[in-house]
This record gives sequence, C-alpha cells and structure tokens, in this order.
Amino acid sequence: MLHHIIHGQGHPLLILHGITLDHRYMEAVLEPVFETLTGWQRVYVDLPGHGLSPPRDSIASQDDLLGAILEFADATFGDRRFGVIGLSRGSYLARGTLHERPGRISGAALLLPGGNPGSDPARLPSHCTVAPEPALRRHLTPDEHWAFDNIMVVQRRDIIEARRRIIAPAQAAFDAGQEARVSAAFELGFERRADLPPFEGPSLIVAGRQDSISGYLDAMDLLAEFPRATLAVLDAAGHALALERPDMLGALMRDWLMRLQSVLPDQNTAI
Repeated sequence: MLHHIIHGQGHPLLILHGITLDHRYMEAVLEPVFETLTGWQRVYVDLPGHGLSPPRDSIASQDDLLGAILEFADATFGDRRFGVIGLSRGSYLARGTLHERPGRISGAALLLPGGNPGSDPARLPSHCTVAPEPALRRHLTPDEHWAFDNIMVVQRRDIIEARRRIIAPAQAAFDAGQEARVSAAFELGFERRADLPPFEGPSLIVAGRQDSISGYLDAMDLLAEFPRATLAVLDAAGHALALERPDMLGALMRDWLMRLQSVLPDQNTAI
C-alpha cells in the first residue's frame, strides 16, 4: 500500500505529485482551495520511491509505476468513481489512470503536463525570470542557486521558503535508481494505441507560459483528448506555477470542482 494522507469526506480525489516531490507539495498547494468547500475527499499519495513510499524492485517502467497507482486506487476506492489531479509527471500518470479505468474517473485536472522525453525540446520556452528579486541571492545556500537561476520565473522569499520546507526534504527521500529504470521505459502503454477515446468528464489543463520544463504547447495539444477541458496558460508562471500563481490556480481549481459537481447529482458538495 502506498503511503497516503486523506483529508475530508465526500467524492474521492486521487492526487498525484510530480517527480522528486511527495504528497506534502500537493497538500501545501491544494489544501487552501478546499478551506471553504465540503464534500470532497482528498487522497494525497506518495508514489513509489518518493516520500514515505519505498521504491520497488519490480518497477522497471512507467507502466509499472502506473500499475502501482491503479492497485492503490482499486484498493482504496473500490467501485466508487473518483476524480484525479496530477502535477507534471503526476499529470501523465493521471492520464494513464483514466485510460486504464474508463468509466471510473469522474473528472481530471492536469497541472503542468507535457515536456516528456518524446516531446520536441524546441517547443519549450527558454528560461526567463519575469519577476526578479536579485537581493534574495545572498540568503541562498549553494544548493539553491541553480533553482533560483534556472527554475524560478518569479523570485520571492515565500517561494524559497516553500522549497526549503517541502521540496528539499522530498528530494532527499527520492530514489534515483528506480527513476532511472522508469525513465528508460518512459512511454505509457495507452499512447501506443491507434485511436485513443476522448475523456468526456469535466477537465482542467493548466500550463505556465514561461515553463521551460513542461512548456505549454504540449498542454494545448491535449484539448482534442479532453473535449470538456478548460485550458489556462498563465503568464508569470513556470514549473513552480502552483507557488508563483496560487490565487489563479485556486480559482481554476474551484471552477473545475464546480463543473465536476454538476456531473455528480447525488454528491453533497458546497462550492
């Protein structure tokens, strides 16, 4: 069983973090969205080899990693429908989940999708900083300089503090050996199918206009796969979009939950 944290009661939401992270990042950026909402059960998972979920020798591909998530979902939710939220790599695994469990997924929120190894690197924007705060540099440790210069589109003290509090501890627990095996067999099986059925549930796709890791063009390409998707490409946002533009992300998430509520007529939720 994967390590996980559950908040709230109601319609289940399976929440998948990105590579090198763990449930604490997703918890930190999403729980504020639910402060005034009821009727949603948030299940924050540590993927194998992340956080408190140990790596598995049996995981030798992305499909194996997805298999661990499906096993967890089946054991946790049984026959219940559930929504899925994924960030970065978690969004790719979220797409795999909805293709492997058709009819079980009520809605999908894909945050920072794209930029996978098969993507054209020329489609990625070059890194830039749109809100620099160079005075912060003197407060950084040597290990923090790279992220400051190459990841942070918005340079703010609270983002640095969040990286220290929730990102650095997760990176320390991350298993690079398992990730090397997964990266060598990265493509999920559903992408090799000739005709992928569209996902008809309420969806949300969010990308950062300055995201040099996932980009935004791959996110736009997903619209055909998600005919009921809201697409948002946010300016002043990179791969740390959830920390850089929390208010916008919160508004988009609440809109998605409202649309998801509309397909759950028996769900006792409050938006």
